[in-house]
Amino acid sequence: MKWKLKIVVIEERANEMEIEDLKGKLQVMKHLGQDDAAVQKKMEEMNNELQEKIDDLQDLESTNKALIYKERQSNDELHEARKVLIQ
Repeated sequence: MKWKLKIVVIEERANEMEIEDLKGKLQVMKHLGQDDAAVQKKMEEMNNELQEKIDDLQDLESTNKALIYKERQSNDELHEARKVLIQ
């Protein structure tokens, strides 16, 4: 279970970096040419990609929370079983 959590955290970090990269590129494009139709189209595509990445990040955060909850629950069950075995 811990390896799943680590994979999700790694994916989450990679997604965060991609989001920041896209935000930076969008800022540069805004300064380059607001009148150019091609630039506007590219910015729209990048905004859509950015929104997809943000949605993916939110999904990963939800998965991460669910895995953490499940891990805690398993740890509590193991702790309770150890208590019983010790008694």
